[in-house]
Amino acid sequence: MKSLFRNLPLVSKFLGPRQPPSSIRPVAGYPSSIVDCHGCEFGFEMYYHIPYAYHLHEQGLLEKTVSCRDTRCFYWFSPDHEERYDRRDWVTELPSIGQTAWQLPDYARWQVPDFRARWSQRYDFGFTKPLLLIFNKYNIEWSKPPINFFSREFLLTITDQLTKKFQVVYFRPTSKIVMDHSELLDLHEKEALVERDVLVAETLHDRCPELTFNEFQLCLLAQSNWRVAVQGGATYMNSLFPGELFVLHRHGRETRSNTYEHLHRMNVDKIRVFDEENELGKSLLLALLEDDQWAGAAAA
Repeated sequence: MKSLFRNLPLVSKFLGPRQPPSSIRPVAGYPSSIVDCHGCEFGFEMYYHIPYAYHLHEQGLLEKTVSCRDTRCFYWFSPDHEERYDRRDWVTELPSIGQTAWQLPDYARWQVPDFRARWSQRYDFGFTKPLLLIFNKYNIEWSKPPINFFSREFLLTITDQLTKKFQVVYFRPTSKIVMDHSELLDLHEKEALVERDVLVAETLHDRCPELTFNEFQLCLLAQSNWRVAVQGGATYMNSLFPGELFVLHRHGRETRSNTYEHLHRMNVDKIRVFDEENELGKSLLLALLEDDQWAGAAAA
């Protein structure tokens, strides 16, 4: 039995939190005045911990927040933020907010901060066209080959049409982020996208040394009304901001848990979910043609 568990480094994450029980400090009927994400998956932190922490802040009850590297920008309202974790893992118990993964948030103690107001004026990228963001990933999922991702062919086709009227920024970071348990693979798409006048996020960030990578992402999100993402943490982060969000979802718990139906409670204006990338592309182009700003630019 001992040799079996030696090969399971994540077992403690399933059995309980990384923090000792003393880090949980109930206050005024709330689970804890210290909000600790325990290095959980990025999407869960966006969906559960940040709105709970902000609600506590608004009540004057927030004592401290604890998260991963480069997360201070998500908790700017916290009186004491500690960046404790260097890696994210699959964590199902969320004791500092009194919930478990995939439960609907307790909306009585859940309030999303105004991220756009905080970040929209923080950095001038100098773009001369409206901004459209594409968030992709290409990694092992559930111990299987990549499932939720935009193919290279789709990306090249859609950006050929978008870059005429939009400044497109493409995210599939392989560095500058806190890694989790998913092995990253290479889609071999970035060079071809650059040839189509797409800006690759990591390269663009190199020109903004005064911003951390997450600050950089939040500044871009705050300035964009049109965004495209795949199932995963980026979808939750996108939902913190107003605008229209198109999501490719082939597999994942979100559909069974009705998560997408509740993301509108964050700040996103409209979210559309597709299980086929070409259908997503068609819907995106149609929505853009119906938009006054896009239609005016296209007519010109």
